[in-house]
Amino acid sequence: MKQFSIFILLMTVLLANARANGSDNVPGTPVIIEAEAGMAGSNFITGVDGNTQYITANVSFTGQTSPEDSASTINYEVSFSEAGNYHLFARIKVGSGGFNDDSFFAGNSFGNKEATNGSEWIMVNGLAEAGFSSPSAVVHDKGGDGSGMWKWVNITNNFFPDAAANQPFKVEEDALTQSFSIGSREDGLQFDKFAFGLAGLFYTVEALDNGLPGTNEVAVDSSKYYQGPPLADGSPKFLGNLRSRNDNNFAFLWNQLTPENEGKWASVGNSTDTTRWSWGGLDNLYNYARENNMPFKNHTLIWGAQQPTWISSQTPEKQLEYIEYWIKTTGERYPEIDMIDVVNEALPNHNPPDGRNDRANYKAALGGDGETGWDWVIKSFELARKYIPNATLILNDYGIINDNGATSTYLKIINLLKERDLIDGIGVQGHRFELESVNTAIIKGNLDRLGATGLPIYISEFDMGNLNNQGTPNDEQQLQLYQKVFPILWEHPSVAGITLWGYIESRMWQETCHLVLADGTWRPALKWLAQYIKDTPVEINLPVSSAEINAAEMQLYPNPFSAETNFVFRLKNPGNISLKIYDLTGRTVKTLLHEEMESGHHALVWDGRDQNGNTIKSGTYIYKLITNDQTVSGKLLRIE
Repeated sequence: MKQFSIFILLMTVLLANARANGSDNVPGTPVIIEAEAGMAGSNFITGVDGNTQYITANVSFTGQTSPEDSASTINYEVSFSEAGNYHLFARIKVGSGGFNDDSFFAGNSFGNKEATNGSEWIMVNGLAEAGFSSPSAVVHDKGGDGSGMWKWVNITNNFFPDAAANQPFKVEEDALTQSFSIGSREDGLQFDKFAFGLAGLFYTVEALDNGLPGTNEVAVDSSKYYQGPPLADGSPKFLGNLRSRNDNNFAFLWNQLTPENEGKWASVGNSTDTTRWSWGGLDNLYNYARENNMPFKNHTLIWGAQQPTWISSQTPEKQLEYIEYWIKTTGERYPEIDMIDVVNEALPNHNPPDGRNDRANYKAALGGDGETGWDWVIKSFELARKYIPNATLILNDYGIINDNGATSTYLKIINLLKERDLIDGIGVQGHRFELESVNTAIIKGNLDRLGATGLPIYISEFDMGNLNNQGTPNDEQQLQLYQKVFPILWEHPSVAGITLWGYIESRMWQETCHLVLADGTWRPALKWLAQYIKDTPVEINLPVSSAEINAAEMQLYPNPFSAETNFVFRLKNPGNISLKIYDLTGRTVKTLLHEEMESGHHALVWDGRDQNGNTIKSGTYIYKLITNDQTVSGKLLRIE
């Protein structure tokens, strides 16, 4: 240790233990630990900010698995007054570097951790847009306060794997004294206090500041919460969103679900030991979508960012083995995925896995640029088609429809995939920084260019708030941006659905873009959006995208149909055959076939009922026959 005296350290430890034990042992009182009260390695220094004494690292480290060495760790000892499972909280201040000053390592359970053992640590990152500073704010969800302020963050609930969020810090009656560790990563992050609060209770900033007991529930006016139906109910297009933890209102508002982080490889593949991979968060969201009968669009398989930190140290051969296992297991574990972003942000200088700018480096393992210039993308889609054959396979990227040149490059990749029958949909991100200032004619023109491929377009990650995301959330500015941009997207005949990238106050990475306040109140943009969708009839009008076949190989009659229709087809070769019906949002309506079949002619009759035995609504649907040799798709119309 250095730069603070033993006397001050001992006094602080005594103070911390006294506060931790509590003088009156009121149940539910948080255990508070001064951050400078631990046994700190030599890479830490203390400082003073007004009345706040803090500790911070004086060196930065780029590793993502564990601290650099023991000099970068602090070990604490703390006494509890009651047994139970505890959340870990931290009072922090992110420095002027913002996202370059906002990460550290937390031990994944009690006990002093070995500094370089990645299995014992969790990297906590993104603190520049997390936490709460208002005294009455409940420190449970991620929050959205920025840099340059002291704020409390619930580390366990928001940065630990979903399945372990409430369990890693467990105190038994016979072991009320525990130790825990943190490790430094970026030198601009300051720590004032840590706290442990019972996992079943809710703590405000005021409670954590002053050691006050938590409460059993958050007081809200439930009458402000919308009770359905979903905003796009009855529309041929979906309006989806991200689902946060403990969001029980989601299915009342939205009719499609996409994970924000749970489906990314970094969230699942936390170790080279695949038996330890953490699938719990993705399991929960997938099951929720199935239970609420809404399309599930997984995000994402291949992406240079947010990938396992250990993958870049593997040989290309081993990397490909892990990639194939990742995709194969995703398909096996979630057989009813409706849509999936196979490759995300592939364009140069976006986020390909090329090893640059701290990105994962397995592009070469997938074939690199190769003869086409995009062999690695093609290989990714080949693996997805092989192991997730019944999902709509999507290429997803940002900065597309606001940039004519980017759209041209995107179309090159799309057409390479289309020629090989590997792509089923086009993903176009819609963040505010892409669309808030662009001429809407450019947006419309590039949507037309993408739609001419015959593939459905899915607007992903849509959000709108303040210009440049600056200042106090401005209702009028958000409303104007929604009214300017959203209709261009929603009314385009090639757009099959839009997925918003969050909607609840303090739970969004773009903190001015929320549509619903923490107490359930709708902002004006959401009120307008609900009425606009209700009042605006839309259609999805796509050219049929299918392999070239003659009428003798696939016949469908009658079409349009009312009561039932017949599929007649000829297989050139035996193999595993899939025949599915989809609605225009990409959601699976009915699996008619999924089995080994002999070559020759086959026929079956469909009575127009979905997976649950209900007669489908009138409208246009897509059938897709997948054989070993080709994929054949076309339109199917049901009329009353």
